[in-house]
Amino acid sequence: MRSADRRFLAWGAAALAVVLTGGALFVGLHGGGGEAATSSPTALIAYGSPVGSLGTPATPTPSPGVTATASGTPMPTPVAPTFQPVDVFATPTAVPSKGALPTDQVDSPAPRRPVPAQPAAWLALKAAGRIALVDGKAVVLDAGVDPLRNPSTGAPVPAAHILDTTYTRWIIEPLGYGEDEKGNSFSDRNLWNLCEPGATTVALYYWQQLTGHPNVTGTAGYFLDPYAAEGAAWPVPGPTVARSSGGARIGTYWSGSDRLNGYTAHARGYIMYLGMAVQPPGWQSKGIAVYADANGRPLYPTIGAPRTNIQVALNWEASGHEPQGWAEFWYASVMRFEPTAGRDLQMAVTLDVGRDGVPVVVELDTHGLPNWQAGSKTPHIRHAVTIVGYDNAATPPTYTYIDTCGRSCNSRGGNQNGQLHVIAQSQMVAAMQDTVGSGFVW
Repeated sequence: MRSADRRFLAWGAAALAVVLTGGALFVGLHGGGGEAATSSPTALIAYGSPVGSLGTPATPTPSPGVTATASGTPMPTPVAPTFQPVDVFATPTAVPSKGALPTDQVDSPAPRRPVPAQPAAWLALKAAGRIALVDGKAVVLDAGVDPLRNPSTGAPVPAAHILDTTYTRWIIEPLGYGEDEKGNSFSDRNLWNLCEPGATTVALYYWQQLTGHPNVTGTAGYFLDPYAAEGAAWPVPGPTVARSSGGARIGTYWSGSDRLNGYTAHARGYIMYLGMAVQPPGWQSKGIAVYADANGRPLYPTIGAPRTNIQVALNWEASGHEPQGWAEFWYASVMRFEPTAGRDLQMAVTLDVGRDGVPVVVELDTHGLPNWQAGSKTPHIRHAVTIVGYDNAATPPTYTYIDTCGRSCNSRGGNQNGQLHVIAQSQMVAAMQDTVGSGFVW
């Protein structure tokens, strides 16, 4: 467990009003933690400061550059669009009249996996784009700094950018049957529903490159469906997995890379860890997927993971299991019904991908994804993908995303293993706001 290298002073306890780019943002209840509004902090210890000492927030040097044309005439460097705050606070909005399908999972946290409250003052900084990454460390930018400039160089965030996907495009979930890496035969329908662990794994790979943790590329071992930790009986019929010499179930074995399905798939060990073994502080159960209903009856297959579980796991793992302040290490949520969700997603992706070098995870409805299209038969399934690129200057503007489901669980014509998918930004938002969509984590 890594020692704490960032801490905040105590937050106040009254209504919060934070000025963002000339406008006021009034904080209400936060949808994930249900935390009431609190006052802005009287002081803030910057990320990376020693305990008990007041740190200095990172300050970029935003000096607009000048480039020269072929004739030598100076011309201003193009600047990014004007920043608009991201609405990470719940806005009372009427839920659409169309009902949810049986595959839906409510946005509220699973009872055995509580969502830690994120301080309203921290959320205001996040909404303002003032939580940034510098040399792999989360820092707080000074008030008045343009969030759409690189905090290290002062250069404007590019209008289009894509992260290196050489490794991540081959992060593909295991099949629900076959042989594991030790040659054990298995049949487990839960493995078809690991899209949230898969999308989260893609995002955390980039944190490993920046900070050295978590161990996405090297996690290996046996992983067993956590019905016992869920407080539920093993389902009958249920998964068929390897057993020990004494007859106890030991699960299936996965590592950092394998070629079990005719191609090199990466990070299956870490996908399984997130899906079946991760346990942030306060959780009574293991894995971000849910394996029992509210009455403790086992679910087989699992119903997947709500967006809140993705947020908690991302912060716990990206922080390096920091004992203090991990719940607000980096990630916050925007829910699908927010009236500014389209603008919010574009701004969040531009900041995370274009400025800070980490992806955004979206929980959405497969009905709107181009790689799931099958005419009138296109399903409505709650799903998660990872946005790793954007082009705000394209017509129409686009996102590039990775879908770790792969061809094994989605054999439609537009879907291939290792494929990068491009979608209009408006279409991504529509999928997020469709019947069983949920929102995004950034």
